[in-house]
Amino acid sequence: MSGQVAHAAPVHTTTLAALAAAVLLPVSLTACSGEVSVGGGGYDPDDVAAKVQEAQEKATPDLDVTDATCPDDEPEKGGTIECTIAIDGVEAPYSVTFTRVDDDGVNFDVAPAKAIVSTDKAAGAITAQLEKAGYPGVEVDCGDAGVIVQDPKTTFTCDLTDTDGTTSQATVTIDDLDGNVHFEA
Repeated sequence: MSGQVAHAAPVHTTTLAALAAAVLLPVSLTACSGEVSVGGGGYDPDDVAAKVQEAQEKATPDLDVTDATCPDDEPEKGGTIECTIAIDGVEAPYSVTFTRVDDDGVNFDVAPAKAIVSTDKAAGAITAQLEKAGYPGVEVDCGDAGVIVQDPKTTFTCDLTDTDGTTSQATVTIDDLDGNVHFEA
């Protein structure tokens, strides 16, 4: 029953297995893309990494963002490098595209190279959709990691436990780099 939400009384595995939600659930944690300037003498990978980390920290102030690194290779205008940061211990790649590179500094655009999805937000969104569909009290657990970092069009699973202890799984599909997802249970 893709794209529709079933309505029924108590939640049972067979009922949950028939539920599909095609609603986009906005659960992304990506730092905003945008231009960032670093001045003061050309390309410095540590300065660029600090700006990437700062952008992610603004997007996720409640998560631990650490260990930003960028390669030492000297970039060219129009060139792209991949920097990495850790979000709650999970490595997340970022694409950094340089719009200006000269002796005075660099300007660049920053965008995540993979979707960054909050497991707490995913679980909360699934819970809300299940409640809206007439399934109150279902516990949703999307794992211990604070975030999931994956390519779009890939999946991860969340465990569902209804009020009588029956368990099943929801398959969550990451729709795009913005971290929008949908699920089937």
